[in-house]
Amino acid sequence: MSSLLHDTISDLLDGSVKNKSNKTGNLARAKKIANGAPEVMVKISGHTKGADHVKAHLDYISRNGKIEIEDERGETLKGKTAVRALAKDWSQDQGKKRKNSRDTTNIVLSMPSGTEAKDVKNAARAFAKEQFSENYQYVFALHTDTESPHVHLTVKNLGYDGRRLHVKKGDPQTWREKFAAQLERRGVEAEATSRATRGVIKQGVHQAIMHIRERGLTPEVDKAKIKEIIEDFNHQRNGEPTKPRPWEDKIQSRQTHVRKAWLTAAKELSKSENQDDQELGKSIATFVSEMPPMKTERHELQQKVAESIKNKSQSRDDKQSDHEQDER
Repeated sequence: MSSLLHDTISDLLDGSVKNKSNKTGNLARAKKIANGAPEVMVKISGHTKGADHVKAHLDYISRNGKIEIEDERGETLKGKTAVRALAKDWSQDQGKKRKNSRDTTNIVLSMPSGTEAKDVKNAARAFAKEQFSENYQYVFALHTDTESPHVHLTVKNLGYDGRRLHVKKGDPQTWREKFAAQLERRGVEAEATSRATRGVIKQGVHQAIMHIRERGLTPEVDKAKIKEIIEDFNHQRNGEPTKPRPWEDKIQSRQTHVRKAWLTAAKELSKSENQDDQELGKSIATFVSEMPPMKTERHELQQKVAESIKNKSQSRDDKQSDHEQDER
């Protein structure tokens, strides 16, 4: 492997979790990603505040006591009585927190359909133990009622030492990498490639926002974006400058760099005398060609608003034309 190829692949695949890697390992990962290896999902689904909220969430993940939940000591709880006793126990420290403090952090760990549910649960157990067991209580439950087997992990924010759990920016991606590593140890192919490395620009839509849209309503966050887009449209129509958005330029620049890096790797591999390298180069080139367009959700909304304005304008013109013909 050439030095350029090694540096390019390493830069693309470098994550927060530092594993002992070599040139062969990097190429193997690049092959997995280009060929669509299953990507793990780890997200913070929300937080609870107050005893009632804690109880409601534990009822939810245990399906009102019907599903077994497991704690950091490996002990299992099942049934409404056991689950609500835990909720009550976790609420005993109400006097040790500030008003409106978060009592728990709720995390979902998931794999695409086709993954064995027991492997997801075992990997989630190992991940939780590695990440939280030294200072935090937690419980988790496996759900198999959707196509993707997933685990709900609920961590009590107040640690044994009195410190509260603070999730920093970048932690969810680090958790993805650690969860993927636990799956790999169990023989499950899994990747935790960042969205940027996969050419994905759009962020996932929050479930609450999705539900509002599905009901045919417009979330407040969308209203604010639409108002901003219309203001930009009016500024452009009047020949006035629009509000600069440096973060969009940064996204475009980052994605240009990522796609160029992948194509550089593909070009270097195509020069190899090894047929497997050449095939990998072709796979990477296809992978880049199939990356989603470099558009954020705001760009897509902007396009919809522009089409709506255009259609309304056309409708007004058509009505005016019909009116003028009637007058003749």
